[in-house]
Amino acid sequence: MLAVILGTRPELIKCAPVILEAQRRGIPVGIIHTGQHYTHELDGVFFEELRLPKPIAHIHVGSRPAPKQIGLMIYRLAEAFEAFSCTSVLVEGDTNSVLAGALAAYKSGIPVAHLEAGLRSDDWTMPEESNRVLADRVSKWLFCPTENQRECLRREGIDHEGVHVVGNTVVDAALHYVRVSYEKSDIAERLNVHQSNYGVLTMHRPSNVDEPVRLRAMLESISHASLEHGLKIVFPIHPRTKKTITDHHIPLPEHFVVTEPLGYLDLLRLQSSAQIILTDSGGIQEEACILRVPSITLRPNTERPETIHVGASILFHEPHNERLASVMHDQMKKDRSWENPFGDGKTAERVLDILSR
Repeated sequence: MLAVILGTRPELIKCAPVILEAQRRGIPVGIIHTGQHYTHELDGVFFEELRLPKPIAHIHVGSRPAPKQIGLMIYRLAEAFEAFSCTSVLVEGDTNSVLAGALAAYKSGIPVAHLEAGLRSDDWTMPEESNRVLADRVSKWLFCPTENQRECLRREGIDHEGVHVVGNTVVDAALHYVRVSYEKSDIAERLNVHQSNYGVLTMHRPSNVDEPVRLRAMLESISHASLEHGLKIVFPIHPRTKKTITDHHIPLPEHFVVTEPLGYLDLLRLQSSAQIILTDSGGIQEEACILRVPSITLRPNTERPETIHVGASILFHEPHNERLASVMHDQMKKDRSWENPFGDGKTAERVLDILSR
């Protein structure tokens, strides 16, 4: 059986096409959920919306300091692999669940497939960087979204027959589910932005939201720039961000439409009709590019440089009202006919073709 390790929202979305394609082909597949970031709003609702099978195991690690969390995951995942006679393990991305899943499988003698392999920001202050580098080192199959990631692996001496450029399953998911979102989601009407010009804002990275002075400055810059362009800002607040805002009494502007975390279909619907997207999420940065909505990546670097190269996004990380207003103006005026660098929506088929062989 192919075991798919999931623990966070991006992993659910990007693994969904592979899981559904495996089911379509009659390949035994089972989801093992680590519970790394489990809430119904951030996680459980996605199983329902993506029509994924329920996990065969949920190891319930919860939120803990990284060393304890990863150690407990490795122990419990190894037990699950044995209990369910797993013959191969698929991990996606760069979370603690990915690192633990890859190490637990490798030490159990089970071959590892890493979906979205080879991404590099070269910023080792990000916990994700070490996770993805180490997962790549122990994987038998490395599925790269683009040639850029294959070249990153080659520079590190990883150039064996298990490295494949297959595209990114985020394309498979986004192109399929954005159509579904217009049938199933009425989020724009519920938030009363369906007749408004608006942008979408998401922030959750510790470097942006844990320090209240920086978070306040970033929100003030976004407020100033969006007002200058007559935009409402839809702001689904991540629990981590909400905690800093609440604990330090950071005010939110009146033209911010604040919501709790949203389901995948609601978020896709909002993104696809937005004038601009501001985010520190790599996954949303990719989705914006695929949906042909200009974005501003609220970071000094990115492991998705393709979005920058094709002009879909631009990096911005120092709070500065006038500069952000100028960047926002330039992005919204861009021609949206950039090339999608992440594939044609058939990545899951390629992955299963390779694993089946």
